[in-house]
Amino acid sequence: MEENERKPIFTNTYVPNEETDRQMFRSVRFVRRLFLLLLGVAVLCYLVYWMIRLIQWAAYYREPIYTQSLFWICIVGFALYGFLIVREILAPRIFAKKQAKRMKETYGTDTITVEAAFFDDSMAFHNRASNAEMRLQYGALKLLTETKDLFLLRTQQKQLIVLSKLGFDGMDITGFRAFMDEKCPNAKRKWKKAD
Repeated sequence: MEENERKPIFTNTYVPNEETDRQMFRSVRFVRRLFLLLLGVAVLCYLVYWMIRLIQWAAYYREPIYTQSLFWICIVGFALYGFLIVREILAPRIFAKKQAKRMKETYGTDTITVEAAFFDDSMAFHNRASNAEMRLQYGALKLLTETKDLFLLRTQQKQLIVLSKLGFDGMDITGFRAFMDEKCPNAKRKWKKAD
């Protein structure tokens, strides 16, 4: 990354892998996953309600049609609920595999390396695989998120910038948080508690 003799305050090197892709997916899709969980609870409540009603009707009327209805409502409801749960458990793994496939198709390699440099007035990113460079002002960031191993920076144009905590090469991560807090006062933050 060429910056005409300016020394960056922070530098980062990120090499995506399956685990970091899973963390990225879980962080980005949190609201959607919460919605699906609530939907699953609603389906479960609906099932319990109809099971109780059909048991009452079957006991009162003593007709086999209510027992059959109860059986089919239970089968369909539990199948739907099971599908939602299994989908949410497998979704991060599926996303990581799609990311790896997309990377292979786009860059012709299994791994890419993205270098980031944080200057006093802007950020610069360089993708070694495509030799592409990008510069951003700090004001372009709207959400700063931290996971176990990553920092995720989301821009107002919904681009996602991923930084590995291990990629800071011994630099102070707490200092990076403070630096980003200072440079992006209007961005929302989801920082983890101090290490």
